[in-house]
Amino acid sequence: MKILSVHSHSHDSTVTYIEGNDVKYILSSERLSRIKNDDGFPELAFKKLLFDCKINPSDIDKLVVVGRPFHREFYDFVYSRSLPFRKTKGKCLIKHKKPHIIFYNTLLSTGIPSFVFFSLIPKMKLLSKFHYMKKIEYVPHHFSHIASAYYCSGWNECITGCIEGEGFPETLSFCHVKDGKFELLTKTEMPHSVGRFYELVTAILGFHLLRHPGKITGLAAYGNPVPFYEKVKRLLWVEGTQIYFDYRFAFMVREILQEKNLMATFYSHKNYKPARNDPWKELPYFCDYKREDIAASFQKRLEDCLCEVVQKLARKTGLRKIALAGGVVANVRLNQRIHALPEIDEIYIHPGMGDMGLSLGAGLHVAAKNGHKPKRLENLYLGPEYSEKEILKELKSYDLKFTYEDNIERKGAELLSEGKIVARFHGRMEYGPRALGSRSILFQTTDKTVNNWLNKKLKRTEFMPFAPVTLSEFSEKCYKNIKGAEFTAKFMTITFECTDYMKKVSPSVVHVDGTARPQFLSRDDNPSFYRILENYYKITGIPSLINTSFNMHEEPIVCSPDDAIRSFIESGIDYLAIEKFLVKKNR
Repeated sequence: MKILSVHSHSHDSTVTYIEGNDVKYILSSERLSRIKNDDGFPELAFKKLLFDCKINPSDIDKLVVVGRPFHREFYDFVYSRSLPFRKTKGKCLIKHKKPHIIFYNTLLSTGIPSFVFFSLIPKMKLLSKFHYMKKIEYVPHHFSHIASAYYCSGWNECITGCIEGEGFPETLSFCHVKDGKFELLTKTEMPHSVGRFYELVTAILGFHLLRHPGKITGLAAYGNPVPFYEKVKRLLWVEGTQIYFDYRFAFMVREILQEKNLMATFYSHKNYKPARNDPWKELPYFCDYKREDIAASFQKRLEDCLCEVVQKLARKTGLRKIALAGGVVANVRLNQRIHALPEIDEIYIHPGMGDMGLSLGAGLHVAAKNGHKPKRLENLYLGPEYSEKEILKELKSYDLKFTYEDNIERKGAELLSEGKIVARFHGRMEYGPRALGSRSILFQTTDKTVNNWLNKKLKRTEFMPFAPVTLSEFSEKCYKNIKGAEFTAKFMTITFECTDYMKKVSPSVVHVDGTARPQFLSRDDNPSFYRILENYYKITGIPSLINTSFNMHEEPIVCSPDDAIRSFIESGIDYLAIEKFLVKKNR
């Protein structure tokens, strides 16, 4: 059976092709459009998939669409946004002098037009290519996340969960899954959302809601949660296995920040104090604390609440394996805390945990319903690849001088041992938000100052240190408490505490809290990439390298040779290893 799955509503539009039991191809719209978190209809990705896989729409047995049929999706969309204004026991959740004005402004500015132009019309365009409507199946947004975690974990029975900002209208769900049968354990709906809770602190500290929550995680390590924690506890709490969020306060803060044009520059106004006549009394205390302490408080509260829920569910079911997806589990420190729970033996985090993974989860669920048995997703190199002929054409168009290296892996290792920055472009592009060696920038791990100067060369602003790639045979020597998380660590989705050896030989990848977010690399994962690290170890005796994504600041990871060459020219990278071609920066 040939399945084409499409996600085109919300951010990170993506297409996936599945044939039989195998995932053949995944491509996100942002990699071609070059728009970070692109939420438009993935027309370019759709055409690229059909071309690369050499298939026609008529070859497809099932078209899977993430979401619901139009009338149901529109209902869910409006329902989830009206929840804060709905009356419960005679009271409106959000109190405002003119709540109806806020409600209609919300719908008109970001709701109905967005739904019509970016969901309804694009899906109609897609469906027009498939005249045989019986071939179309819909899988809801939130459930697609859950399916992506379960079907790619390789486990027959486990706790499976999705934790995100909003799934229309679900925000959090945990299921007991056995033999592909999903039994709901607990569910939380809008407006109560752990994702919105973390988005709140992201906005307060002046960062982009979708792109920068990871910076809050990194910033939190520098702070002390104690001074601010008691106040944050009032915003998020657990009752049974339900998590509740004081959405009223979040709404008020957001309104005030927007009115004063401080959403993106809150902390640039060091002397800012809310006016005495501000209607809300809670906002001023944000100004009296360090932003590191605020970040640490929100991070700790996130971890405490979710760990409490996971503990209760693990005790209730007796299951000791957990598979997770959803944007919130991009929080690698949270994943470490869950893995450390005494009730959990093994953890799996879906590599495309955000909306990038929806089309894959939906496609695998339909495949399973039609008799195919999904298997563990071992390989993430599922995107486009380019021939040497195509690469050579681009190199010549930029008039670059280059050499052809028969042993590019050995040469790359030698350059890295000499302290050179090497960008690597090889084979098929990775699926997911992490660079795993096919579209990566590499550097040695010995320079403690690298986080400052290399980020400047790449025009980035980061609080987290660069992540390491480590030879899997040295994983226990470099990291503590990895048992049960070795597989998910292949995809940089969890942090571990570093050993004294790791802190000594690779200080540049160890965060201030003593942790690192590694990629465990074995020969079978990526033979060419493995040879680089293997050769580097033979030269230096160090089994790790810095591995950061090959892109400029606020751009998606490079996809094509043209993307790679342009980013190389604009950055301070020393060498570009693009397949077997080696390009040296002309200073």
